[in-house]
Amino acid sequence: MSVKYSIKQVETKEAAQVAEFMKSIRKELFPMLNHNQLPADLVHVHTYYLGRNDSALFATISEEGEVLGTIGYLPYDNRFEYLQDYYAQIQTTELVRCYIDPGYRRLGIGSALYKTALKSICAAGYEKIYLHTHPFLPGGVPFWKALGFEEKLAEPDPIWKTLHMDKKL
Repeated sequence: MSVKYSIKQVETKEAAQVAEFMKSIRKELFPMLNHNQLPADLVHVHTYYLGRNDSALFATISEEGEVLGTIGYLPYDNRFEYLQDYYAQIQTTELVRCYIDPGYRRLGIGSALYKTALKSICAAGYEKIYLHTHPFLPGGVPFWKALGFEEKLAEPDPIWKTLHMDKKL
């Protein structure tokens, strides 16, 4: 299957549509979460991603105007205390909200989104990219490894099994 799309940095006019897409995919991927309590960046997309030099949100938009995928980055906020040694002394960003519509996975959209985000990340002056994923997410771990991300820490939690990864720029 081939699909025509464009990738753009999310602006005010499409922010609500993109946020709804991210909420929908999040529900699918993480049915165990309470979806009445959303992360702050999904509630306040404008504040976290728009008009800033240190963060951005990108979306893949089909010719018909549908959102097919997203990826964003934010300054890494050191919220994982046990990762301090990896990121305390280096300008680090966190890749977030890499979501692809299930009907459009494995078509290169995720890779294209990552390449677009990477250009912006480099222009923003970051030296390292951090992300975390989970083995239950379809294709997540092999996808990030194929892009050069290395495992830093795998949490032993029986449900999440969070895998922390990074890549030096």
